[in-house]
Amino acid sequence: MKRYVENPLAEWQSGINSRHELLGDPDGYRQSLVDFAMLAYQRHQVDSSELSEMLELTDAARLWALIEYEEAYEIGLFIYDEFPSDKGPVLLKVG
Repeated sequence: MKRYVENPLAEWQSGINSRHELLGDPDGYRQSLVDFAMLAYQRHQVDSSELSEMLELTDAARLWALIEYEEAYEIGLFIYDEFPSDKGPVLLKVG
């Protein structure tokens, strides 16, 4: 997080429901959510048990995104380039 966050709890609550962002970068977005959760704890917006729940939900959201991504690949929504690429899969079709 590079910008000042006025209300990290609200940012986390909004972010946990952002499926598009989770699917786009599950690991990176998970880290953003962890950062918001930790900042909310540091600012006493949540207690330790609430922080624990937030971190569990964050990990569950990441796993959901990874499973969705894998299922999309298995049903043929993505193909891989014949050449090694750091860009990941190429979108073939949607729907």
